[in-house]
Amino acid sequence: MRRGSAARVASLASVALGLGLAATTGHAQPAPPARDADGGAAGRSSGDRLAEYFAQLAQMNLVDVESGDADTLARELGAAEALLQGGAATEAAVALHAIVASPRYEAFTDFVEYQNAEYDLGVALAAAGAYGAALDAFDRVLARGPDATYWGPAHRRVVDVALETRDHAGVLARLEAIRSETPIPPAASGERAYLRGRAAYDAGQWEAAEGELVQISKKSRLYSSALYLRGVIKTRRGQFDLAAEAFCQIADQPDADTFTFVVDDRYFTIKDLARLGLGRIAHEEEAYDDAYYHYFQIPEDSDKLPDALFEASWSMYQKRELPTARDLVAEFLGEFPSSPLWPEANLLAGYVELADCRFDDAQAWYDDVATRLTPVVGELDRIRQDPGARARLFDRALTRWRDERGGGRVDGQVAAAARPVDVGAQALGLLRLDPAYVRLHDAIAGMRRAAAEAPAVVRQWSGLARQVRGDAVGAVSGTTTIEQDEAADANAVLGDLTHLAEEVDRARAELAAGKRAGTIDRADADEEDARLVALAERVDAARARALAAAEAADAHAAGDARGSLRPLLEADLAEARRLERRSRELLRALERAGDELAQRSIDKLYRDTKRVLDKARLGKIDAVIGQKQQLDIDVQDLAAGRLPAELRGRLWDVGMIGDDEEVWPFEGEYWADEYEGWR
Repeated sequence: MRRGSAARVASLASVALGLGLAATTGHAQPAPPARDADGGAAGRSSGDRLAEYFAQLAQMNLVDVESGDADTLARELGAAEALLQGGAATEAAVALHAIVASPRYEAFTDFVEYQNAEYDLGVALAAAGAYGAALDAFDRVLARGPDATYWGPAHRRVVDVALETRDHAGVLARLEAIRSETPIPPAASGERAYLRGRAAYDAGQWEAAEGELVQISKKSRLYSSALYLRGVIKTRRGQFDLAAEAFCQIADQPDADTFTFVVDDRYFTIKDLARLGLGRIAHEEEAYDDAYYHYFQIPEDSDKLPDALFEASWSMYQKRELPTARDLVAEFLGEFPSSPLWPEANLLAGYVELADCRFDDAQAWYDDVATRLTPVVGELDRIRQDPGARARLFDRALTRWRDERGGGRVDGQVAAAARPVDVGAQALGLLRLDPAYVRLHDAIAGMRRAAAEAPAVVRQWSGLARQVRGDAVGAVSGTTTIEQDEAADANAVLGDLTHLAEEVDRARAELAAGKRAGTIDRADADEEDARLVALAERVDAARARALAAAEAADAHAAGDARGSLRPLLEADLAEARRLERRSRELLRALERAGDELAQRSIDKLYRDTKRVLDKARLGKIDAVIGQKQQLDIDVQDLAAGRLPAELRGRLWDVGMIGDDEEVWPFEGEYWADEYEGWR
């Protein structure tokens, strides 16, 4: 095999390992790899497999292990870091893989540049969304012990991956599996305590969670997060005084205090949440003045300001400070007309007027809510029954969410805008995305890219495997073995059947949409759907048989993956085919999970919006009843010779003025002769 082919082997292996091994890009939650009894990874990591390629190439004298020195290491590291800083995370991961796995730098593992490359590799993989591979890379850094230069930054990055993926227990298990004779620093110990507390909280073990969180010192960057979570636990237990004490420690912390600079960028968000929590606790305890105070501690540039303003108006309404509540509702609707809370704010405005016996004004608010919400509720009902419309709505919501994150907000607030006249836009404005759905959608997007790229990766591996024959240097073969042909045929059949299954699903979805729209006769639609269901069952059975045949053919073609270059390539070709199959299956599973989560979200939004509409209709009835009762009282007063209250003041003033008296100040015009006569 030529030296150029050797370089291509190393490059392609590095690309495939950097892209394909994570199975997805995006914010998917990685499952921790299986570990053996010694705490090591049961399977080969990406770096291990690439090291095997380099070892074989070096054994075949196709890689000059003497060509690496401190200067080349520094140059290659600089080029990789330039890629990483430029946002090319995947390309940077490839370049860094070629450093840390190459035998050219085996003698430089104690150099700070080499350890920097190990750390940067984890950073690049995490930036590309390949969290599983990133954790493997950080394991190399953490295995050096707490005294290593990049141990602390790597530990923080691993904890950040746990927070991003919500896999607190799994990542913690990986950290604790790495044995070290040197005690870990207090900062890292606090981070692990926080992960243990979050894992216990997720499992509903509040006492155990609080026992871990209380150990975190003020010098930890996660101290404010731990303190807030302790307050949440106290709140869920009904211990409001203790919860308020925890929230107050966050809210009262001066921004210029020394300990403030220890925390990360989550600090100000947590501080706003703590203030919001204090307001809600005070409201729950009917201390409405205190609630009003806490709500108005939230700064104007906070994205929690709409919630605070709305909840403050409720507190004033509960206290029967009706003028203040009226002003707060008006301010909320003026500043945040497109907020998802506008229906409830309009409803609250009607409650305020009703409590103040302004029945006409109350009825006007209720009529406005009913007029605007009735078509929206109908639209939500239609969307929740139409998978296509539901998918389009959530795609628009994700676009809006990313626009807001990318600068669509003005000073942290939703920019005031005119009311959307399109009923679809109004439904979109009421939708609040679940963070779990956002993470799941990112995973789906990553899996779609991986599934689209997988066939090209398989073709690259297949072409490379055909070029390498045995271990002979310079030998190139364009032929394939019977086992390879069988594996390729089986995988091709499986791919065709997978595409056929997708077409059947698409046809059923279009048929269901036509049936709902009434463009297809219902009887014909039912008959066609039954035919498609039977076809889908036959395709699924054929796919299962093709999958078993493809896996058996790949296993037979791969053989022993150790000892030479050819078996390594064949084994990774089989692995690439397996990943291609699994990527499609995982994509379908993720899409089903995303659709189920979207269905639950839209159902809840429909129920909540319909409940507001029903309350508005009931409120209108109360306003009409109030008007009738007021008229009854006025009639009774007139019958008894009593004037209505609104006329008493005016009639009293008129009764005090005589026919020959002038009302001062005179607003008319003085004639000249009258003026002269007066003088």
